[in-house]
Amino acid sequence: MNQLKLTLGAWLALSLTFNYVWAVPTPSYAGLQLENLRNPVWVSRDNLRDPSVLKTDAGYLLFYSRFAAEQSGWGNPKNWTIGCVFTKDFVHFENDHDVSPPGCASPGDVVRWHGRWLLPYQTYPAKPTQLVFAESTDLKTWSAPKPFLTEALNLPWNGQHRVIDPSLIVVGNALHCFFIGSAYRTNESGQKIRGNLMGHAITQDPDLKQWQMLTPDAPLIGFSERAPDGVENTMVFRTDDHWTMIYSEGLGAQHLARASSPDLINWRLEGPIALPRQTWMAHRYGAPYVWQDGSQWLMILMGENAAYRTTFGLLTSADGQAWTLLPERTPATGDK
Repeated sequence: MNQLKLTLGAWLALSLTFNYVWAVPTPSYAGLQLENLRNPVWVSRDNLRDPSVLKTDAGYLLFYSRFAAEQSGWGNPKNWTIGCVFTKDFVHFENDHDVSPPGCASPGDVVRWHGRWLLPYQTYPAKPTQLVFAESTDLKTWSAPKPFLTEALNLPWNGQHRVIDPSLIVVGNALHCFFIGSAYRTNESGQKIRGNLMGHAITQDPDLKQWQMLTPDAPLIGFSERAPDGVENTMVFRTDDHWTMIYSEGLGAQHLARASSPDLINWRLEGPIALPRQTWMAHRYGAPYVWQDGSQWLMILMGENAAYRTTFGLLTSADGQAWTLLPERTPATGDK
């Protein structure tokens, strides 16, 4: 196993307006009942990508990348928005709507920071592909996106000058951002291939303007024999006495991998997370989002089937380390 270490000179103490209506929080909400749920838990006419979940008193707000593919395919910014939908049970989904302008994707963790909610995401696919965030005081009305961490575009290891997949973690008075840059490398066959590389920065600035880059000269996680095209879609959460990171390893043969850290700075790579294949994720899977729900951990995962359609499924875990897929529903026409 590998040990990743970063030197932090002075470690900080770990101490568009879009409107929608969703259910009023009620104290009677008892949490998610998994017994009758089947994967994939949500299928839409759109391709569903990059999920992020915020548990509320009323249920769950699910943010995601909506790829509509109605106008000239993947490269058209008009096909990409940040969607949001409300559910109490992951069976019934209400008020599916967009909370970003077109040309945006990959929502990260919704966090509280200096009296308001932050929703990070990225511009996509137009250039510059960079990180942005929206603000809300009530989770109903979101500001237009504002760029942040623009210095990551010009890191020496980020040869493609693009920054994607923000993941935010608040620890005391510090806000951490894990992110992904991109670069080309030449493989053993002499072929030039592009891959994704993980970076890390930290701030105490309420306005997200001043950052300390913790990976100025090299990525936190980069190319490897197991993932020759790199990593993406980072999820970090606290388990017992350490931090756990689950991320998408590889691009072409994408799967999940795990790392652990005592302090969010020094990371130990722990290898792939073994999962059986279900029909909805037969081609590949990634973009995990994890949260604690009562006494268990839940993960929502993007899966791509053999027809390249993307949907969402759920997994459970007692410890945040070993994961079990919910049972699969009987595949319908088009799922295979």
